Amino acid sequence: MPRAGNGGFTFLETLVALTILGIALLLVLTLVLNQPRMLKRLDAQRQAFRAMEGTLEAVRAGAIPLATTRFENFDFLAGTPAPPDLTVQMDVQPISPPPGLYRVSLSAHYTLAGQGFDKKVQTLVWQTGGP
Repeated sequence: MPRAGNGGFTFLETLVALTILGIALLLVLTLVLNQPRMLKRLDAQRQAFRAMEGTLEAVRAGAIPLATTRFENFDFLAGTPAPPDLTVQMDVQPISPPPGLYRVSLSAHYTLAGQGFDKKVQTLVWQTGGP
């Protein structure tokens, strides 16, 4: 039977509430501390895909010959600069039945915080007259 005038929290209830609050704050703190690292990783990934996209568009426009090649030292006009060690490898393989159709595989490699990353894209390119 409850006593009159006893409307507050017990010591145990207060400790449990503070423990739950402390765990929630630690989880939020972990997210806040990891955010710059995640943003750098996402930005480097975006730059790698941007380099592959630009390379592929230059191939489709005929500005880059359709041949197996390795590209380095990317420089973008807008946005943050590309990672200094970003390289894109382009592998080209002709597909037999229709002449002028090629399978193009682009793979970008870069490192961030000592860890290597690889991104790959594969597509078909139609080019008359051969490579």
